Formats: sequence, C-alpha cells, structure tokens
Amino acid sequence: MTTERPNDSNKGNSGDSISVGTHSTSLSFQPKQLTLELLVSVDLAKTGDVEMEPRISGLDFMPDGRLVVVDNANKKCFLLNERLQKLGSPHKFINKPMGVVCLSQNELAITCGKDVCFLSVSTDNIIRMRRTIHTSSKFSSICFESPSKMIVSTYDDSRPARMLSVDGVESDFDYVELPYETYKVGESACTYIQSKNTLVLTDMKAHAVYMFDTVKGTYKAVTDEKIQEPCGTCVGPADTVLVISMAKKFIVHLTLKGDILGTYPVDMESPWVLCMNKEGTRLAVSNILNSGIGNRKIQLFKISTAIN
Repeated sequence: MTTERPNDSNKGNSGDSISVGTHSTSLSFQPKQLTLELLVSVDLAKTGDVEMEPRISGLDFMPDGRLVVVDNANKKCFLLNERLQKLGSPHKFINKPMGVVCLSQNELAITCGKDVCFLSVSTDNIIRMRRTIHTSSKFSSICFESPSKMIVSTYDDSRPARMLSVDGVESDFDYVELPYETYKVGESACTYIQSKNTLVLTDMKAHAVYMFDTVKGTYKAVTDEKIQEPCGTCVGPADTVLVISMAKKFIVHLTLKGDILGTYPVDMESPWVLCMNKEGTRLAVSNILNSGIGNRKIQLFKISTAIN
C-alpha cells in the first residue's frame, strides 16, 4: 500500500501522508519478524553522585559490546557492560548532552546543542574529551553515515536533518526536500540505512515516520494506528527500521517499503530511545518520564529471527 512519491509533492501537509495497513502479504524476500527476549532490566534512580533524576537521551553500542549511555539531566555519559553494570567513571559535560554515536573502535561523537563533542574510550573504561566542534544548528540525535560523515536531527531549525563531517563541515541534503517543520527538542529523531541510502525521520506530533531515498529524491510518509508519538529510531536487522511508538509503549519494526513486520511491547512508561548493536543481536531501550509515573529504566534484549 505504500508507494514512493517525488519530493515536489512533500509540502508538509497531512494529506501527503501514506497510511500503511498492517495486513500486507508476507513475501519470501521480505525481512522476517523478530523475537525480542528480555535479558536484563535495571531501574535508574537518583543516587548520591548525581544532582537530578537520570534522563537518558542517547544510547549506542561500541563494537566490543559496551553500551554508551547519555544522561541529559545530569550532563553525563557513562558505560555499561552486558549485565548493564556501570564501568569506570562517567564523563561530565558543560552543556546538556543529547545523542551519541560510536564512530570507531574507541571514538564517540555526542551532541550538545550547538556543540558536537568527540571523545575516546579506552579498554579500561576511561572516557576522555578529545575535541569539540561548534555548529550553526542545534543537534539532538546523531547517527553514522560514513567514516567521515554523520547525520543529525535538529531542533529549533527549519532543516530537520542535516549532515556533519568529522572535520566540522555542515551540509544539507541536495536531493531531498525534508518536511517544512521546525521541531522542538525531543519531537523528532533520525537514523540512516547506509546500504539503501535511506534517511529515516520520526515526527512525534504528526504520528509519522518519513523515509527519504537520498539518491532518488523520493520519500514515504508512514502512518498507522500503531505508530503513535514515534520518537527514537535505529537501524534494524537486514536493512529494516525500528521505531519507538511512545504512546503505545512498544517498538514498531518496519521495512523500507513502509510495511509493519511486527510490534514488540516494552515494560516501561514512555519508552524514548533505543539502539541495536552492529551484529543485530542486541537491542537496548530506555525511557523518559515527565509525569513522574513509573520507573526510569534501561532494558537489554536479545534479538533473534522469529520461526514461522
């Protein structure tokens, strides 16, 4: 039911959205559904070494399996092992950090508003600041595009997604007309599927997931009753997309055609951010609480392919 549209049809109107049904025929070449097995769940509580209740705004796996966690409220990032136990000491920022991406075996990039900080992580869990790039836009989520380039989502900016080189050169998508929308912080996030040249952008207010072919200049706007307040997103197994449906409290698994492969409930209020490891075998999820109801959590899942 989902078809590609040329970019000149994307004027930000709700009529441009493509409603996606959940009864698509399963074809042999389509990616398979997943099974998520909860391995570890930890509650995040205010302790003596932090000033505020933790608010996790960024997650990413390092190649060796360590999990990088960004605590926006306390201006920190820290490392967890496969049991979600803390490793080493956290790194403290001047400004509130937002998103994180692992660039190599030991290098991270973390967004902090109009700054992008590059940090190194040693094998003995020491996090060191290496350099900072000052940018013209405010960046929130950040993802890997190539060894020399990252893709970022913005807030308080009319360009909802941009590109940034590791040398600090900012650029925009030449062949993609993004939604005419200026998001507030937390209203949108992005990810990028390298092999398919596809930019994925969530729109919490419109309850939509946009998929842009950055080479062809076409796009899809995926809407469904199961996609309500979409927020965090990441690349899934076999060039698929995982998106958090915060209002529904589950993860939606999408193909790049916009078909819903499955939904996976998570036992937490207001799930917010997620990441998958490079091997496609682990998924980490955390939540954000504004109402004070429920517990702040990080959960780690084992990913496997469902057996029909």
